[in-house]
Amino acid sequence: MRLSDYVISRINEITDCIFLVPGGGSMYLVDSIGRSKLRALPCHHEQACTMAAEGYTRISNRIGVACVTTGPGATNTITGVISAWVDSIPMLIISGQVRRATMIPRQHGNPTLRQLGFQEINIVDIVRPVTKYAKTITNANAIRYELEKALYLARAGRPGPVWLDIPLDIQRSEINPSRLKGFTAPAEKSVSLPMEKIIRMLQQAKKPLLLVGNGVRLSSGVDELRRFLGKTNINVVTAMSGDDLVNEDYPYYLGRQGMFSQPGANRVLDACDLLLSVGTRLSLMQTSFNYTKFAKYAYKIMVDVDASEMHKKILDIDLPLVCDAKVFFEKLSKEVIALQRWDVPRMRNTYPKTKRYLSAYEFAEALSGVANWPIVTSNGIASVCLHQMVRLKKNQRLMTNIGIGSMGAGLPMAIGACLASNRKPVICIEGDGSLMMNIQELETVAFNKLPLKIFIFNNNGYHSIKMTQKNFGQKKFAADPASGLGLPVWKRLIAGWGLKYYSIANAVQLKKLPAILKTPGPLVCEIILDPVQPLIEKWLAS
Repeated sequence: MRLSDYVISRINEITDCIFLVPGGGSMYLVDSIGRSKLRALPCHHEQACTMAAEGYTRISNRIGVACVTTGPGATNTITGVISAWVDSIPMLIISGQVRRATMIPRQHGNPTLRQLGFQEINIVDIVRPVTKYAKTITNANAIRYELEKALYLARAGRPGPVWLDIPLDIQRSEINPSRLKGFTAPAEKSVSLPMEKIIRMLQQAKKPLLLVGNGVRLSSGVDELRRFLGKTNINVVTAMSGDDLVNEDYPYYLGRQGMFSQPGANRVLDACDLLLSVGTRLSLMQTSFNYTKFAKYAYKIMVDVDASEMHKKILDIDLPLVCDAKVFFEKLSKEVIALQRWDVPRMRNTYPKTKRYLSAYEFAEALSGVANWPIVTSNGIASVCLHQMVRLKKNQRLMTNIGIGSMGAGLPMAIGACLASNRKPVICIEGDGSLMMNIQELETVAFNKLPLKIFIFNNNGYHSIKMTQKNFGQKKFAADPASGLGLPVWKRLIAGWGLKYYSIANAVQLKKLPAILKTPGPLVCEIILDPVQPLIEKWLAS
């Protein structure tokens, strides 16, 4: 059996989809993909492959897979790999490599040349700091062991991306699968938690608050979380990474917490006397830059699979617990817990108004009433305003890469989410500046007739840069057409892809939104916003 056929057959056991850009360095892998049962989606940039794999993983909870070629094909993936690394998204990248005979020789483990083979680059050493495992396969008979090890590590502990680099001559090698050595996963360690102390602190608290993040979903612990909520009726807020874990259907849900989130959720966090944080690494986006005052009145319990996150200098955790989120809620739900009731009225979300233009907040409110599909946003105002204002229906998803927040990530992530949803509609919200970073994937949408409903927030450039320059008294530069940044006429550009085009320019035209969403197939709707739209004031812990 050819090694490339073996690799793709094993990948087909863990997923039904793969994202790729073909190349000479991956020719045998690509041939095997083409003859497999995998749904293969060619993208137009390798960065989009890894971002699409992230969107696929987030929706399906299966490992997203991307296949790329050597040299620039491999290096183009790195922003997407870093995004998965920081947000703990399991992902497998398989790259082609030049033949072993023309690979860079090494001495004492270090490369002795910059390059030997055509388009060769030492990709494994480049990506090793931002992957859980990265290996070049130099022995064909090691392929089963290395593949099984990589797939295990992608999910073990704190999830993340893994990388296998396979030279051309290894790809075409003939192997006997029955004689290949497998990888044996280490035995799972039992988790011992100080349950008596945890229960005592929870029951003594007069103002207990639960904060949950995407680690709960990564651990497949959503059902366990909901059982715990039903048992305790504890007040809960969500981190931006887990905004779709709980919504207004739960009567004690108090909103989304963080620097760019909902004021009500932040106020209740400032006031709580016990904070139970599960499945969120409590980044600066959660603690604010005034991190020494984060939940300053609270006894802080933090549950995370990564011990290092609980001991970083911005945190002062009273009871750090190294534990999987699902396991934690399973153990906690077995205990008898009687919490003191802390009644907090749910604050109505308000936002600054604009007179001449439609507000992104108005759009988010309107979208809340008519959409029940997954929503994928890119960074900047597309992310901030949606997370602050949109109301999710039961089981509706809202996804953004929080840690890196790459410009242009929304479109390829939405493509991956669409394939994970069996080609059901997905809403994608991108800024006009952001979309330009991966605009080539509009062809992927159009060619494959993916039913994405793409909304472009047109605020005439880079809104966050304009606001930053204004707030720091700097000259506006390279942020809009007046300061040197060119932008397309979207109506003309979208027509070139043969996609349906709509526009909404004011609050009255929002009434078109239900009909637009009911339109079959892919479409693009341009939302004309205030170029300097005011935002809800940034929260700083106090």
